[in-house]
Amino acid sequence: MSEKQKQKIDKLFIENYGSKIPYYWHQYFTAYTGKFDEAYFPELLFVPEFEHFMNQNESYIDVFADKNIIPMIAKANEIKMPKSFFSCVYGIYRDENNIITKNEFEKRMSNIGRAFVKPSIDSSSGQGCFPINMVNGIDTISGKSVSDISNEIGNNFVVQEMIKCHKCILNIYSKSVNTFRIITYRWNDKIEVMPVIMRIGKGNSVIDNAHAGGMFIAVDETGKLGDIAFTEFRDKFTEHPDTHLTFKDYQIEHYFEIIEAAKKMHTAIPQLGVYNWDFTIDEDGNPVLIEANTIGGSIWMPEMAHGKGVFGENTADILKWTKKMKMISKSKRYL
Repeated sequence: MSEKQKQKIDKLFIENYGSKIPYYWHQYFTAYTGKFDEAYFPELLFVPEFEHFMNQNESYIDVFADKNIIPMIAKANEIKMPKSFFSCVYGIYRDENNIITKNEFEKRMSNIGRAFVKPSIDSSSGQGCFPINMVNGIDTISGKSVSDISNEIGNNFVVQEMIKCHKCILNIYSKSVNTFRIITYRWNDKIEVMPVIMRIGKGNSVIDNAHAGGMFIAVDETGKLGDIAFTEFRDKFTEHPDTHLTFKDYQIEHYFEIIEAAKKMHTAIPQLGVYNWDFTIDEDGNPVLIEANTIGGSIWMPEMAHGKGVFGENTADILKWTKKMKMISKSKRYL
């Protein structure tokens, strides 16, 4: 970076946060995207400070991160989620409406067909998530028996229907449920939305997560894709490597509906100040909430994809607020 760029960074952070910050986040994003923005918000201030102060109630963090809790909140607010065939909550097995035994769960799972299994707590980056196709007690994908799968997935999980995405998503890549990461935050009595990214699978993967080998790309305010998709390994693509669809200006249909759905969910549970929502769009054009994450927001992805800071014109005020929160006790913090 040039000395002039470093001076812009220093001015923004000293005036509003009270001190300089290391330049390496700005250097990294600028080198990666070719775009400089003094308002790039470093992870070292986001997770341990801004997110921590916004989401200071640890009880709500755990509750709203539970993938067996969020569906109830979504249903109450008329937000669609994948149908849950079965779930397990600390060893208590359930179907859609009733508590059942483990034996009953395995019996009914034996011919459930295609479904998706994922941990309901302590999961991230697609870890522990996998598709199944159960026929006569055997998963035709892995070759494992229903009892093998039952014993492997632990005591907190959910078995969901496989979502069929809208054609505008299938055209990009059809082997994974490609999702939109929408990070919302409560600010000045409004729900604000950070720049949105789309996560896309590739290479026959059924998972779109960047840490699992997927790619991510900017989505602008009108629902059009950016020019370049990135991976965390610095790979860059102007078209999908499998389908060869060109990304630039590709239009996502029903985009505004998923943004409004994310804001509606946050409005319904304002106990936390920041949420990371993963949405997709089903074949009928309906927003579908895949899951919510309450900690460890990966703002590096939207900053890298968009080539700009996630807080935009709010950056200075957020830096001032973050500085203020560091100075006062937890009980006196305004959220």
